[in-house]
Amino acid sequence: MKFGNWENKSVPLGKMLLFCCITLGLMTVLCAAAVAQGDVFTLIKMPLEDSSAINYGELAYALPSQMNVTPDNLEVLEYAGGKEVSASVFLNDSKVVIHQLYPCQAPQTLLEPDALKSFLNGYDPVLMQANYSEELLGISGKPAIWGLVGSSIFAAYQPTNQTVAIIVMDIALPEETMAHFLGNLSITLNEGVTPLAPGYCPDTTVTTVAPVAATVQDNPVPSPVTEKKMTQAEKMKADTEKIREKMAKQMADARKKF
Repeated sequence: MKFGNWENKSVPLGKMLLFCCITLGLMTVLCAAAVAQGDVFTLIKMPLEDSSAINYGELAYALPSQMNVTPDNLEVLEYAGGKEVSASVFLNDSKVVIHQLYPCQAPQTLLEPDALKSFLNGYDPVLMQANYSEELLGISGKPAIWGLVGSSIFAAYQPTNQTVAIIVMDIALPEETMAHFLGNLSITLNEGVTPLAPGYCPDTTVTTVAPVAATVQDNPVPSPVTEKKMTQAEKMKADTEKIREKMAKQMADARKKF
């Protein structure tokens, strides 16, 4: 399936740079700081179950309790190289879509960032126009690539070696919400359950490729260093405020250009 909501246009690299700190800094600081400051979070679990009651796994994430979360839709779709379980949810008024991909040519190890980008290009050619950040994120302890295409911010990682997940968020979604969602996201898939029915893939089997194993660390985002004269909570709070102030101006400038 192609993403009609991803505008088929390229974005200048300079514009992408306005967003390069959106999630990276917040992923390591903001979520932890919120807990340190006493914010209340709600754990939300959503079964990845289709209309035939086939349960592919579970989507879980934690968000501030005041966030209005509305499940939207879940369906199994076809794409050129396999099938996907597509789940969407509204966070307040902003839509987030999770595309859980089950490729016929399934990798057997974690892909290097360039190999994962190539995989995404095969899934949807629109992603050839994406501007990627050079920094990696960490989702559920696994490396994730991320970037900007059209008016959407997306992140991609492998919940299992054989599958790929793409999380698509509207650029209007507040940076803080993006950080909470990605920083607390987990996709747990049921072993042996797949939408790829026997005979669906060429030669009636799910073939495999032999990608180069990833060499990135499980947690590619460095942890902030605690200053001796500050407690960890105080340091996280100070770092969060600096990030918020910097991002507020950058996001305001960037949104004027859309």
